[in-house]
Amino acid sequence: MNIPQPAKTHKTMNMTRLIVAGFLALSLAACGSKTTKTDFFGAEEKAIKPKVNTITKVKRHWRLSLGDKIRPGDAILSPALLGNHIYAASIKGRVEKIVASTGKRVWRAKLSKQKITAGVGVGSGLVLVGTDDGIVHALNQDDGSTAWEVQLDSEILASPVVDKNVIVARSGDGKVYGLNTFDGEILWTISRQLPRLTLRGDSRPVITQGVVFAGFSDGNMAAVQASNGRALWDFPISFARGTNEIDRLSDVDTDPLLVGEHLYITSYQEVTHALNIKQQKIDWSAEISSFNSMAYDAANLYISDRYGVIHQLNRKTGEKTWSQSQLKNFTTGAPASVGPNVLVSDGDGGLYVIRKSDGALIGKHGLGAKAIIGQPVVDEDRMYFIDASGSLQSISVAEKG
Repeated sequence: MNIPQPAKTHKTMNMTRLIVAGFLALSLAACGSKTTKTDFFGAEEKAIKPKVNTITKVKRHWRLSLGDKIRPGDAILSPALLGNHIYAASIKGRVEKIVASTGKRVWRAKLSKQKITAGVGVGSGLVLVGTDDGIVHALNQDDGSTAWEVQLDSEILASPVVDKNVIVARSGDGKVYGLNTFDGEILWTISRQLPRLTLRGDSRPVITQGVVFAGFSDGNMAAVQASNGRALWDFPISFARGTNEIDRLSDVDTDPLLVGEHLYITSYQEVTHALNIKQQKIDWSAEISSFNSMAYDAANLYISDRYGVIHQLNRKTGEKTWSQSQLKNFTTGAPASVGPNVLVSDGDGGLYVIRKSDGALIGKHGLGAKAIIGQPVVDEDRMYFIDASGSLQSISVAEKG
């Protein structure tokens, strides 16, 4: 099948952006229970190994190899859950559908000579991934066969999302595209000029009630009509601060979290907002920054900040209930809210259990020295995640005895 091409493919990330990506990848890989953290200017602060009286146990339900190791900074890969199935992708072109309860593979598709850098998105009968060459691949959800492919202008660093007849994808050059679900035709494009210096990565757009919400590397959040890309509103979420380029990073690279009428947004700078999308106003703000996605439950938000500290905030008021700082200066990943606990991984393959009621650190478990990649998916008491070895795992955590 011919690939629709709006323009010649090119990678628009400038050298400065790549250098920052490299520093971040090295910093993330270096931080952990036995290492020190080095910032961009050479200052070092040790990550102190926490003392944990482990009262929890981990049950691994299944583990399935997707086939390829993932290095820090290589790709933004997270599994997706829809109904009774998990969908996952590997960096070297494999896309799979798996029975969530058993880990049994339903189908595996191989995209020849493709490096998958973002995925997966699922909906409207399609499974979607993006590549470093800027191609969005749409596979049929039933059997993994190719439905269509479309060429965008730059590498894809955020999972495409689906809402009925429209797919929203974004490329690393600051563009957001609306694609026709049926054949991948480009319906509309919006473009933002990238700052001179940005983090490598893009936040996944959110679609609700026919409106697309997307955060950008200039610190702004935009809302556009999903059907035609018409701008609805645009306002700043984060402001550049400081006197040097690194201090002035203001990327909104974490996935916005939509819960009810609130869109929760955090950025690289010291800010997290609760945006009331119905009234188009910010209900509260908290001075917490992150480059990890957030987790939530009925009452609270859970954020792993850029220093490795885990916070619980009241979703209605933004009030901080507790902060768990024993993991400060560790490479903590995106938290997962699982029953009465919050689970968070570090860069050395450790999994920590934090009790929601008081923020106490009640468990530390090994993941075979394999860090979690992307954002875990939670379904009732189970957590599904991809690790750095390229395996998809299903686990649950409970107290001993």
